Amino acid sequence: MSIQIESYARQLIGALERMVPAEIFAKILTTNDDAGRHGVLIPTESYSFFPELPISDPATNATLLFCGVDAITGQEKEFGWKYYERYPERRVTRLNSVLNDQSHGRRLVVMLRCKSTEMLDRYYFDASVEECDGRFDMLVEMLFGAAAPTKPGAFVRLPIDASPFRLDEPLSDLLGRFDAVSAQEWVDSRRSGSTGIGYTFENLVGITENNDQGADFRGIELKCKLAHDKHATSGKINLFQLAPIWTTPQSGIDRLRAIGQADDTRRHSCYSQVTTTDNNLGLRLGVLPPPGGIDLYKHSLPLGAWARERLAERLKEKHSRAVFVKASSRIRSATVQYKYTELVYCERPDIQRFIDMVDARRIVFEFAMTERPPGRVRNHGYPWRLVDERELDQLFALQIKLRG
Repeated sequence: MSIQIESYARQLIGALERMVPAEIFAKILTTNDDAGRHGVLIPTESYSFFPELPISDPATNATLLFCGVDAITGQEKEFGWKYYERYPERRVTRLNSVLNDQSHGRRLVVMLRCKSTEMLDRYYFDASVEECDGRFDMLVEMLFGAAAPTKPGAFVRLPIDASPFRLDEPLSDLLGRFDAVSAQEWVDSRRSGSTGIGYTFENLVGITENNDQGADFRGIELKCKLAHDKHATSGKINLFQLAPIWTTPQSGIDRLRAIGQADDTRRHSCYSQVTTTDNNLGLRLGVLPPPGGIDLYKHSLPLGAWARERLAERLKEKHSRAVFVKASSRIRSATVQYKYTELVYCERPDIQRFIDMVDARRIVFEFAMTERPPGRVRNHGYPWRLVDERELDQLFALQIKLRG
């Protein structure tokens, strides 16, 4: 499968060997998708496939125009990347008008993103209609494989070197349990508050609550969220813990005194969030281009660094595969109820996405250290944290909608 995808990508962009890396987003359109006026609805999991979309006011629509190539005509043009505040949702517009033909079966849009040797994003947009294009069945089989549903609304995002997608026994088991839950009508929340959506689903599929960050179903991380959520994030979540390789060997107390600050009793502490912008202690992260990793500075002084390979190892250890479940909610007789409607499976955590999210300050590093006399340090670890837990799905290179 990967060789086929690479060959297809080479046809779209020419000299593929000069364009690395590359990935594909493909969707079988619904009646609510079109080429222009409304555009193609993009699932939240795949927002990071597209350029960063500045949204200064969430209550106001926003549009970003970006350049790409229409693979049908071979012409370069501007495409639209739109945010609609009403729902909220995001769509891609200005696509080839062949996608407006809803009278000849299913419609498929394929979007390819690759990076040039200068690490600039390049986009290519292809389209196929089932009864009008002999490529349709080939493209669907190549991109979705035999195990994924291919009805309208199905989507996949994958690197061009991805292996054919297959269902293993744990994922098949989870899908069977999800099907039993989604066949039910509205179910009462079994816990109040924002965690009710996940806790209720875990109960329904037979998962016992544990102390881990999120449920673990036979090695598959499980996260639930509302299909249309306008509320602010409920808070940061830990991704993993990893200390930097320090530039200068020091004792714990000397290091704390170097990076922290003293209180009225002259005891030092450092409870500090570190991003790519200097904080109140002068601490800052520096993101390096591939194959580099991330550096740690205090003002202009290098303190330490994280190798790209080690960050990738820790990310894969903690988040190797995950399922993201979406639900609708309503209130009846003062009780919150959920209906679980969609399931997206993800694997292959991607270190470049992690680093990009660090660069955008959507992933942060934290110190949590304090001095304990005589000259001892209490250290709560070195966590890397995701600012908005709803963006966890953005870290995965392979995403495929299996239900909904």
